[in-house]
Amino acid sequence: MNAIASDVTAAPLVHRSALMARVIDLARRVARSEANLLLIGESGTGKGVLARLIHEASPRRSGPFVTIACANIAVDLLESELFGHEKGAFTGATEQRKGRFEQADGGTILIDGVSELAPSLQGKLLRVVQERSFERLAGTRTLSVDVRILASTQADLEALVAAGSFRKDLFYRLNVIRVEIPPLRDRMEDVPLLAEQMLRDIARRSGGDPKRLSRGALERLMGHAWPGNVRELQNVIEGAAILEAGPEIGTDAIPVGEARPRDPIAEAIGGRYSLAQLEERYIREVLRLTGGNRSQAARILGINRKTLLEKRKRYGIP
Repeated sequence: MNAIASDVTAAPLVHRSALMARVIDLARRVARSEANLLLIGESGTGKGVLARLIHEASPRRSGPFVTIACANIAVDLLESELFGHEKGAFTGATEQRKGRFEQADGGTILIDGVSELAPSLQGKLLRVVQERSFERLAGTRTLSVDVRILASTQADLEALVAAGSFRKDLFYRLNVIRVEIPPLRDRMEDVPLLAEQMLRDIARRSGGDPKRLSRGALERLMGHAWPGNVRELQNVIEGAAILEAGPEIGTDAIPVGEARPRDPIAEAIGGRYSLAQLEERYIREVLRLTGGNRSQAARILGINRKTLLEKRKRYGIP
């Protein structure tokens, strides 16, 4: 029927869970639209893969698909990367250069990590979202582009809007259609299928037969919380396929999910969590253990219910 219909067998979109099925169904429906789209999900959940498949299933599939990762580009270079620059715009600008919006003309642009944009760039992006026009850095000629805009983030944009660090009008313009991709820990029934698909992909690239997971290896995979989501699973499976010489991947080749008491501090250090990430995970765990009882959770956390509400809004915790 379309690209999404045929490509959901590619990691990280392969699934059997109803949760992910709803995401794929929504993506399939919005692919036909020209509306701005906001993809929300933790790092490693597959936002970029889903964005590309939405483009490939859209009427713009013959046009370019251009991605810009805001977090990977220095703040002082981001404007030039997005909108281009004229010769002499800054030291080292020896020639005119097209930005990502011009490169995406006739197709789709994905602004990955849109929450990282500085306020000045948020204003310029708002104009492009509204009018599909802009000027290159140091340019005087207004350029128009025909482009569908997709944006992605792992941040809670509503909380950033409430804090005054993200423009409300830009948020509303980007959030026309919202697709939330669940973390892998919320769709654990998909782990065996994802792992099997990854092993098939590895075998196809290497030219051999796909390896299989032993029962112990699968139990290890199912016993891990996957803070790095599908990207972390991919790394573990690829490493195991390399380390295991035989046709079956044994328990020892899977370096996660071992049956030992969890050390949350060690896990946080190993995952290089920020203090905010650690706080978010702890709040989520306490709410899970209390069955969602917010009064009890607030007592355990040592805060009042109002503070808990503020933190839930900040981290996007339901």
